[in-house]
Amino acid sequence: MPIFTPSHLGKWEPLYADLLEGETSPLTEEGTWMLADRPGLVAVFDDGEAVYVGPAEKLGKELQVAVAGGAESELRTLVAVVELGASKKNAASRAKSGPLATRVNRKVAKMRYRVVPAPPSQMALIAEAFIVVADPRYNGPTAQANAALDALPK
Repeated sequence: MPIFTPSHLGKWEPLYADLLEGETSPLTEEGTWMLADRPGLVAVFDDGEAVYVGPAEKLGKELQVAVAGGAESELRTLVAVVELGASKKNAASRAKSGPLATRVNRKVAKMRYRVVPAPPSQMALIAEAFIVVADPRYNGPTAQANAALDALPK
C-alpha cells in the first residue's frame, strides 16, 4: 500500500493540519454541549493518536450521540468492534445500550476530539481523503485491511 502524506491533499492540507494538529477538547457531554448542528469534519483522538476521522452533517448531534449512546453512531460501533471484539453483525445495536454500551462509554470517555468546518457538498470526499492520509486506528485503510484478513474463512 503506498504511503500518502498531507502534501498529497493539495489545497486541503491546511484544513487537514488544523483538524489533526489543533487543540483538542474532551469527548464528554460537558465538552460537546456548545457545538452547533453545523456540518464539518471530526477527528477523535486516544492518547494523542487519531483513531477516527469522519464527516458529520450535524457536529453537535454526532458527538453527543457518540458520548451518550442510545442511537446508532459509527464511532461507537467501531470502538465496539475494534477495541472490544464485538461482531460486526450486531455491534451497532449492542453499542447503543446494554453491557457492551457501558464498556464503550468507558472507552469514549477517555477520548478527545477536534472539529473543523467543511463545505457540505464536498465533506464526504474530503473526509475520505483525510482518512487515507491519517490512517486512523478505527476507520483507516490499515484497519479495514486487517478486518478483511480476519474475516477470511478458516
